[in-house]
Amino acid sequence: MCLLVLLIAATASSAALEAILTRVEENGRLLVPVRGVFELTGATVGWNAYDQSVEINYGGDYITMWVNNYTAMVNGNQVNLDVPPRNVGGRVHIPLRFVGEALGRGVNYTGTAVYLTAPGMEDIILYIDDYVQPPPPPPAVSGEIMPQSDDRSLTNGDLAGYGNWQLTLARNEIYARYGRPFDNANIRAHFQRTGWYTPNSNFREAWLTQVEQRNAAFIREYQTRVFGAAATRP
Repeated sequence: MCLLVLLIAATASSAALEAILTRVEENGRLLVPVRGVFELTGATVGWNAYDQSVEINYGGDYITMWVNNYTAMVNGNQVNLDVPPRNVGGRVHIPLRFVGEALGRGVNYTGTAVYLTAPGMEDIILYIDDYVQPPPPPPAVSGEIMPQSDDRSLTNGDLAGYGNWQLTLARNEIYARYGRPFDNANIRAHFQRTGWYTPNSNFREAWLTQVEQRNAAFIREYQTRVFGAAATRP
């Protein structure tokens, strides 16, 4: 799926690090393999299969990204992505421009080549080959109360007709998709019965997209407005 050939070229007139990549684009954004490209800059790249996260460390700058998550962390600050990392053919790809610029590199496109530049450092030239369409995000997990809560803002109409306890579960399934552990025994028992929930002790609120954060707060506000408080048990 992704051909990555590193060609280290050094001549009297020019010095550059070069790579050939298979083109992977989404919404006009070029995605590149997590391994290889940014290691050419001297960055350290780590992959955590447990929570599907990529960590990049370069010169004191730290970037953390998660597959299919539009939220990234740059030096402890939350940043929203136009396109998240994707798993393409079993290889994790990350957005080139976002990461390149976050590491202090200029990202310039010239035809089928991309130049990563920085003062006083060797250029990195990426030669882009054939186009490959990445797969869509994974479908909503079956059995969810509100599967739409992760891709669009909910409205009063979406919540109307649900009981208080159902809304509590709908709100918490936003977190359950990311493996949030639940202290409430009733909530925990519900998700343990779903067959798709897997607790993750490394869960972080920052993993939620802006839409998901907004929907969780919106459901709780609706529960308070309609029922006086959010239900904690059936």
